[in-house]
Amino acid sequence: MSKLKVLTQNDLARISDDFGEILENEVSKSLPAKEIEDLDLDIVLNYDNEQLDVDVDVGVLFDELSEITQDQIMQAIDEAYLKFDSYIDDNFRV
Repeated sequence: MSKLKVLTQNDLARISDDFGEILENEVSKSLPAKEIEDLDLDIVLNYDNEQLDVDVDVGVLFDELSEITQDQIMQAIDEAYLKFDSYIDDNFRV
């Protein structure tokens, strides 16, 4: 795998926005929208010594009749991270 390029503040803002979209898409694909009342994404980027760490906290408020499990949410997050890794490889590696 090639090295991550030096990231600017604009790059970090773009990465955060794009990862948010990736997460929303994966959650929407994986979980029934009618069972989700609210979705809150908290994305934290840490960029030190040319290494990027991305943490996400996904808060989901479910409909009272929802049968969504924690495993389903974690699977959607895992899928989002896989797509995010590809996104980083395609756009920010030298």
